Amino acid sequence: MKVRLRKILRMMIGFALLGLGTMISKQAGGLNPWNVLNDGMTHVLPITIGRANQIVGVIIICIDILAREHLGIGTVLNAIFIGTFSDLFLNLNAKLGLVPKVTSLPLQLPLWLLAGVISGFGIYYYMSAEMGSGPRDSLMLAVTRRVPFQVGMCRMALEAMAFLVGALLGGEFSIGTFISVAIGGPILQTICKLTGFDVKKIHNESFAETWAFLKGWMKDRKNA
Repeated sequence: MKVRLRKILRMMIGFALLGLGTMISKQAGGLNPWNVLNDGMTHVLPITIGRANQIVGVIIICIDILAREHLGIGTVLNAIFIGTFSDLFLNLNAKLGLVPKVTSLPLQLPLWLLAGVISGFGIYYYMSAEMGSGPRDSLMLAVTRRVPFQVGMCRMALEAMAFLVGALLGGEFSIGTFISVAIGGPILQTICKLTGFDVKKIHNESFAETWAFLKGWMKDRKNA
C-alpha cells in the first residue's frame, strides 16, 4: 500500500506542476492547443479554464472507454486534478500577482520556456507513477491503432483539432502556442534522458490490477 500511496503522491506532484505550467503559459500568452480549447470554452460557458479541462477530460475518457482502451486510476485523477491545480494557481496568481500578464516577446520567451520545463517535469512525474495514461494520451493511442498514420501524426492531428475549435470559440493563442508544441517534445525527451526514465518500459496499472491489489490488501488486513 505504501508503494501505491507514493505513486499517487508522485502523480499529484505531476498534476500540480502541469497546473503551474498552465498558469505561467496563460500569463505569457502561450497556451498549448488543448488549453486553447479549454480557454475557448470559458468564452461560451460560465466556467473556468480548469473546469473546462475537467469537462474535456471526462468526454475523452468516455471516448476512450468506447474505444476499449485500458484505463487506470491515474486516467481519472488526471482529468480531475490538472484542472483543479490550474484554477488554484490562476486564482493564487490573481490575488498575489506573482506572474504578471506579459505581452512583450523578449519577456514572453523565457516564460514560455519555463512553462515548458515545468510542464515537462509534470508529465514525467505522472507518467513515471505508471498508474494510467492521461485521457488525451489514451485517445491518441486509440486513434493511432485505427488509422494508417504514425503516433506523432495522430498527436498533431488531435492537437490541431483542439486548437482550431478553441480558436473558433475565442480561445487565447499566439506564436507561443506553436512554440510550446515545438519545444514540448524535446524538453520531455531531455528530462527522460537526465532521469534515466524509459517511456517504452512503462506498464500502466489498469483498474482491474488496482482492484485486484486492493482486494488482496483488504484480505490481508482482515486476516492479520
